Amino acid sequence: MTHHPRFRLLVAALIAWCISAAASAQPVPPKTLDDIFAPVVVGTPPVDAFNGLFRCPDGEIRHYGDDGFLFSRDNGLTWKPRRFGDVDASGKAAGGGRPLGMNPKTGTCLRLVGGKNGMFVHRSTGGPDGKYTVQKIGGRSLGMARPPYFLQSRPRVLFAAHGERPERITVFRSDDDGLTWAKTTLPPGPAFVVAPPHKGPRWENWCVEPTILELQDGRLWMLARTSRDNHHECFSEDAGEAWSAWRPSRFYGTLTMPTLFRLSDGRVLLLWCNTTPLPEVDRTSDPIPETAKNGRWEDVFTNRDACHAATSEDDGRTWIGFREMRLNPWRNAGDVGKRATHDFSVHQPQAVELPGGKVLVAHGQDAAVRALVIFNVKWLYEPRRRSAFENGLEDWSTHKYIKGIVGHCAYNRVPGPGLIPHPDKPGAKVLQIRHLLDPKLVFDKDGAVWNFPAAVKGSFSTRIKLVPGGGGGQICLVDRWFNPTDPVVQDYSMYVFTIPGGGRLGSDLVLASGRWHDLRFEWTDSQSSTCKLTIDGGPATLTLPLVRPSVNGISYVHFQALSDVEDQQGFLVESVEGGR
Repeated sequence: MTHHPRFRLLVAALIAWCISAAASAQPVPPKTLDDIFAPVVVGTPPVDAFNGLFRCPDGEIRHYGDDGFLFSRDNGLTWKPRRFGDVDASGKAAGGGRPLGMNPKTGTCLRLVGGKNGMFVHRSTGGPDGKYTVQKIGGRSLGMARPPYFLQSRPRVLFAAHGERPERITVFRSDDDGLTWAKTTLPPGPAFVVAPPHKGPRWENWCVEPTILELQDGRLWMLARTSRDNHHECFSEDAGEAWSAWRPSRFYGTLTMPTLFRLSDGRVLLLWCNTTPLPEVDRTSDPIPETAKNGRWEDVFTNRDACHAATSEDDGRTWIGFREMRLNPWRNAGDVGKRATHDFSVHQPQAVELPGGKVLVAHGQDAAVRALVIFNVKWLYEPRRRSAFENGLEDWSTHKYIKGIVGHCAYNRVPGPGLIPHPDKPGAKVLQIRHLLDPKLVFDKDGAVWNFPAAVKGSFSTRIKLVPGGGGGQICLVDRWFNPTDPVVQDYSMYVFTIPGGGRLGSDLVLASGRWHDLRFEWTDSQSSTCKLTIDGGPATLTLPLVRPSVNGISYVHFQALSDVEDQQGFLVESVEGGR
């Protein structure tokens, strides 16, 4: 399996070119909503997603930009641009406003805007293209205003935004359809603590970019972005006037925006990045601004390549899915950092419900990666998923990072482990995971990450081969996305299977090199049980201890090379399957 260095470079360049070509290809829109089940990209928002998506009273869907909007009159299947002031076929001109939301009971359109002298509400009673009045409602400018949230239990509308340092969320409320406003400013959330495995600070966000949901028991639930590993949450029992103390939620997510969305049938949809960044490194000698070294501003993002979806039928007590709604199409490519003049991420989701159980989601920031996506909520209910690399690495994360921040808060990247011809099946491919030493990289062990439907009780199977002379491997079952090269993923996984070089697992159990082995992992409760590992159908079994409990269930497998020294042989992965 040893290849000449020039051959490896040629293969890596070919992989990068193929990934780039696939990422830049224009999506082919489906003909009808009935054609859509799994997520499909149907367009590109004109600006960063998170508050530009809007449904008009006549059913037209818009995504607003700086000087106009995209619009769709076929439930998001196709989109056309329109500038403010342009006249459509009926002679109606598009107004210059940009509503963030519309009161479903009165039709009043509202937008919260931060300016130099404070916060302002733009209000129209003539629809999204009507005339807007402007009213100042706060003396301090705040940022990242989410769409207005209209309560069902009373005629109250809420706006939330954040600002100041330490950053705090302010919730504005109106009981008269936006004519007058009161506000509550929440205390800041807990700060990020520099402790192992971290060697430096993260960009400090104390609790920002909140999403609000009215629960069926009358409480309001707020979920917010933080610098910690979990989104934080708080609750209000008086419709938004007072809020409980911040606490970690069950949802992982770091420096990314979550979105809660109530479907018309009562179910709740959560859209977020179920991801954890690499451990923070010591940046004291990096040639970057001091504010990026001390946590007062952005340094680098390593967890914005996957946007997830889950749904709840019981108002948030239990959840189904935890599936990758969309992966960053450039995640495994090289030269990402050079392209990333803007935030190269797929977070900041916003949703609109469509007929037939479908949902339209806008998400992402840089024009190369942001997207409008439609999927059937039933897709979240699929119990299992399988991959034998039939579509290459489209469903996998395998990238590595080059040291040194480039572009906007980005490491440049190189392709990670690649597919090679199957040694036993002509025409098929397998994934080879090795450790090729490269001091230019942040971490250089090969890794590969793959998502399946979350399972509190479930199983995962894979077929692998240890290459003779290889240094072994590590297989982690975990409840969130970790970078392929993450050096501490094993400490945060539920179950870890370590395969030493040579394959000896005990005094009388060996995974023989040079032959395929079927591994099946079964667990009965990711919160409390051990995991049974069956090798080649039995009778050889191992019991893996629970390293860390998970209330959400296991939804990822994370493969990684084991050897700390160069390993040009590694191991092969032929197939994977996991779920409930």
